[in-house]
Amino acid sequence: MGNCCSDVGGRMAAVGGTAAITGNQSDAVDMYLKSRGIHGILSQIELSFSATNLRDRDVFSKSDPMLVVYIKERDGAVIEVFRTEVVLNSLNPTWIKKYTIAYHFEVVQTLLFHVFDVDTQFLNIEVKVYSSNAAFS
Repeated sequence: MGNCCSDVGGRMAAVGGTAAITGNQSDAVDMYLKSRGIHGILSQIELSFSATNLRDRDVFSKSDPMLVVYIKERDGAVIEVFRTEVVLNSLNPTWIKKYTIAYHFEVVQTLLFHVFDVDTQFLNIEVKVYSSNAAFS
C-alpha cells in the first residue's frame, strides 16, 4: 500500500503517516482504562514455576509437590488464584502449567506462593499428576 498520506493542517495524517500527536497519548489510554474501572497501565505477564532442594516429607518415597498461588487483597483477604499439577517423587520440580496475570504498573500486587506435598493415595479425589521422570513432547 505504500506510504499513503494526506496533508491535513500541515501534518501527515493517514496510514503510514507520521502525524504529530496532540496531547499525551498515555493520558488518553489512562482515561479509557479508568472509564472501564481499570486504574493504571497494565500488561499481561506469564509466570513459570520451579523449585529446588525441597524437604522430603514422604517416608518411603520423595515428596509430590504442588504449588498454589494466592493474591493478598488490599483489605488483607487472601484468595487462591492458581494451582499447578502435582509432580510425583521430586524434590526439584519444574511445573508445566503457567499462570498469566495482569500486571498493573505502579500498583502493589502481593502474591503468596505455597508448596504442598500432596499424598494422592490418601485423598478421595482424582488429582491430575505428571511424573518428574516422564518425557513430554
